[in-house]
Amino acid sequence: MDAASSRPVKKKAIFWQSFFFVFVVLLAAYVLLQSPLFLIKNIEVRGNSLLTANEIARISGIVTDVNIFKADLQNGVDRVKTLPLVKDVDMVRKYPGTIIIKVQERIPVALMVVDSNFVELDQNGHYLRQGKAGTAGLPVITGVPVQSASPGRLVEGKGLDIALEVVESIPAELCNILSEVHVAGDGCITLYTLDGVECRLGLPQELDSKGSYILQVLENLRSQNAQTIEYVDFSIISSPVVKYNN
Repeated sequence: MDAASSRPVKKKAIFWQSFFFVFVVLLAAYVLLQSPLFLIKNIEVRGNSLLTANEIARISGIVTDVNIFKADLQNGVDRVKTLPLVKDVDMVRKYPGTIIIKVQERIPVALMVVDSNFVELDQNGHYLRQGKAGTAGLPVITGVPVQSASPGRLVEGKGLDIALEVVESIPAELCNILSEVHVAGDGCITLYTLDGVECRLGLPQELDSKGSYILQVLENLRSQNAQTIEYVDFSIISSPVVKYNN
């Protein structure tokens, strides 16, 4: 057989090979999209503590008994990101029938009055949700005029960044016993404990050290006579002052 006569045979073989390949691909796609084995049976939510798994799964739009390959994960990610308490989210398929939603939540660190309501803020000043004064570990920031804001948005106001820095920098043990973080017009910081002790920090410098010293002083003084303390002043860290009630 010469070269000219072999060409049609080769072309025919290539055609059938291509046809068979396309057929196999289409058959596999049909099986994957129609097989009950690949129906979504479980939606797992990981990384949540403030939001319930049901809340996150519902807002994602991902539902069970739908083919796992048809689930629009990007749309689900976009939907979950609309939740103010969600900082980041990722979704993955776990074959044959599980969708895993991994969330990173924004953690509330303080409260503030915005539009006449107490709201929770994260360390960057995002409006997370309405809160309640007196919540342990969430002191109320005062002395800072802020603009109107809605959930999920950054709350803006002169001095707010200073107050949030204070909350993040002082020891957690001290933050847990605070009722208020006040920012004065000159930028000086005053803390108020849940039992009414005034703690003057002065300018927002050496916050970790000042906070640790204040915590030690409060613990020592309260072990002796808690009712006599009016304020502690660590404006000058090397010269602390303790003022007692008369």
